[in-house]
Formats: sequence, C-alpha cells, structure tokens
Amino acid sequence: MLQNQVVYLDCYDGITAPLLLGALFEMGLDLNVLKKAMDALPLPDHTITSQKQYTPVRGSSATLTLTTPETLSPWKLAETPVLLPPGMLKEPVRQHVLSMVQRIAEATGRVRNISVKDVQLPDMTPLLWFIAVTLGLDMLNLHTLYASPLPMPSGTQQGPQGHKPLLLPETLELLAGTGATWRPTTIGRELITLEGAALLAELASFEPVNFSMTQVAYGCVPGNNASDGGQSLRLCLGNLSPSSRRAPQPAPSLVQTTQGQAEAETDWVTVLETNIDNMSGELLGGLLDHLLELGALDVSYTPMQMKKNRPATLIRVIAPPELGEQLAMSLLRETTTLGVRFQHMQRLKARREPRTIQTSFGPMLVKVKYLGEQLISASPEYEECARVARERNIPLADVYEVARSAVQTLIIGSRKKV
Repeated sequence: MLQNQVVYLDCYDGITAPLLLGALFEMGLDLNVLKKAMDALPLPDHTITSQKQYTPVRGSSATLTLTTPETLSPWKLAETPVLLPPGMLKEPVRQHVLSMVQRIAEATGRVRNISVKDVQLPDMTPLLWFIAVTLGLDMLNLHTLYASPLPMPSGTQQGPQGHKPLLLPETLELLAGTGATWRPTTIGRELITLEGAALLAELASFEPVNFSMTQVAYGCVPGNNASDGGQSLRLCLGNLSPSSRRAPQPAPSLVQTTQGQAEAETDWVTVLETNIDNMSGELLGGLLDHLLELGALDVSYTPMQMKKNRPATLIRVIAPPELGEQLAMSLLRETTTLGVRFQHMQRLKARREPRTIQTSFGPMLVKVKYLGEQLISASPEYEECARVARERNIPLADVYEVARSAVQTLIIGSRKKV
C-alpha cells in the first residue's frame, strides 16, 4: 500500500476510465483483490482484465465488460442511490461514485434540455468503471489527485444522429467550472470520454502543483491498426513540496521537544467552518453523526450571536486534507449555509494507544498517551468503565476511581524506568 502520496495525472493524450485504471494496475493495484471487492457487490455480472502493453508506451491496459445480455438495458442515472445503499462500499468511496453519477446526470440534462431524473445511458458500464477506479485509488491509499491541462481536439465524429464535436458537449459541460485548463491539439479523435471527465471533475484538482516525483506508471490502450497509435495516460506519484498551493499531505514526522527526550508527531489537517442560524437541534445532531461517518476527525458546535441578534451555531470540522472538499460539499448540500470557510493547519500530536491494565475489578482497557516512546499520561476508557459498572451493578464513579488509581500506578512505574 502506498502511503501519504500525491498523484499527478499527465493527460497529454487525454483521459478515459480504462487508461486511469490501467495506470493503477501498473502502479501496483492487485487485479485479484479488486475483482474480489467488486464481486462482493450486488452489481451486474462483469469481467475485469489487465495486460502488460508496450505500445504506445510500456504500461498496463484495463478492460471491463458486462457479460450477460440483460445487463445491457438502459441505465437510468437517478436510480443509482438505490443500487448503492449505505454499507455496500466505504462511505467516502460510495459518495465519490454517487457524486460522479450526479455530475453526469446534471451535465447531460443541461446539454439535452431534459430533467436530471430522465437522464439515462445505454448500460451500467460507466457505473462499474467509477466503482473500480475509486476502489483502486482507495486500495492504494491515493486520495489527493492533480491533473494537467487537457487537450482539446478540433473536428467532428459521426454519431447516431449526425456529426458531433470530438469533445462531446456533455463532456465539456461536465468539466466547466472545475478549473480545468485546456490546450489545443491536432489529434483527430476523442481524447476525453464522459467517464474520464467525471473522474477528473470529482477526484482531481487542476491548480498548479510543485511535487517531487518518486514513481511513474502508464495506462495504455493499444491502437487497432498501423495508423492508430493508441492512447496513454501518465500517472506520476510523488510528494508535495513546501511551496505547493495545497496543504502538504499528512505524512507524520517527528519533532523533538524542548526536553530533548520525548518526540511528537506532526501532520496536516483541514479545518472547515460555517455559521448556521436557521437549523433545528435535531438536524444539527444528525449532521454531526453524518460528518463523522464520512471521515471527519472531529466535529464541534459553538453557540454564537449573528446579525439581527439571532442565536446561531458555529460548526467546526477537522478533517484529513484529502477529505476536506468532500466534507465542505456535504455542508453545502445538507445545511442552510451559503458558504464554507476552510484552511490547512499543521498540528503537533501525541500518539494514543489502548492498553489493558490490571485493577481490583480485573483487566480493564485504558487510553495511554505517548510522546515518542515516553509515556506521558493515561486515562480510563469510558465504555470500559461503563461495562464494569453494569456487570457489577456499582456506581460508575466508583469504577472510575479504581481505574484512575491503577493508571497512576502505571504512570509512576513507567517514569521510574526512565
């Protein structure tokens, strides 16, 4: 598994879902592990394959094919949430997939002047691509993606209803407003598919980035004949430099304390804030649980006063940097706010580990705090104390006192060793 890395997608030849998945296979994604994860989902029967390729460059290809005729019926995009209920996938993966489907539905609806709920595609193959690619990125622990400027071909292609631009209107509409930058190209074929555009719009940032490259992989689709040179995508893996416009990734490091003995880890988090003055307590309670389910590290509410003397609530969310934009979008969708503030912040943090200690009530679990290898403090675990209190039918406060006493013995013993 790749840890704390940033991905730069060099889309010199465009981007498609097969190219991106092929690059992930070349980067080390295990085909059998991905197959097993996909097979565990109630999805249409399909096959996923990968092969080493040497044209147009050395890399890997990826194919995904529906295998039963009944799955080739039209796919109504509005029905996708029913196909992917909570619990089927890790929630961040599921949310990304649903968001990509929604992006396609909205872009297609605008171009065709139809309702989003009426948008449909010929079959569910794009949905399977979205799941496969997003699962693959998650399995490799790649959560921060940047993309290069995109090639914009000129010319047209023959479609069922006549000639269409090589860059389909739906594809261009999908990328509008994402910050994507474009460069003209003389390549006379479709370079960016609808699925490729949706993956970029949802998962990647187009802002400039400085990074040190550690690994390169290519996704490839070989040509069909001598005049067709095929297509490829370059995936660069690296680490953000300090001058990058985004926050550095939360790669933990160690910082020596002034005592010269203990060490603290450092990492980066994204802090989101918004003010709410017109939501009920019930809705705010449900929001907090939902944000934590999506991967927020912490969520807090602070009473405040807003304009017109209205009592209000400051919502503060602490999140891993790679989830910052997703959680900000959740706040915009699920609250009455019109804007979300965010900033990237570095933090020092102690290491916390569970540990079992002996007490007069038997073995109990406590939380132990370390700086480096030095034990700094420990505290009783609430759920553990509540369990003992229920089992013995004694006051919770009494269990806490016993646990605290055992914790103090643990701390004193640790300091004597030092």
